[in-house]
Amino acid sequence: MNRRRSRLIRDILLETFLYGLFVVAYTAVVLRWLDGWLTRLFHSDLIAYAAVGLVLIVAQGVVLDLLTSFLLERLGLGRPQ
Repeated sequence: MNRRRSRLIRDILLETFLYGLFVVAYTAVVLRWLDGWLTRLFHSDLIAYAAVGLVLIVAQGVVLDLLTSFLLERLGLGRPQ
């Protein structure tokens, strides 16, 4: 039981670390390529800006979860049953 718990903690820490790296990379990409456009959209159409922001949030969550899950499966860690 203790070995199983330590493996679970290790897996959770690794998943959190990977997810954190992906979030930082995603943020850098969005700030680099979408910063100007998002700023102009904010000043010109606040409703559209809010809708785009929500779409970006949902897309980020889905894509980063898929990417993290894929990598964890490749590393043989998977999700506990």
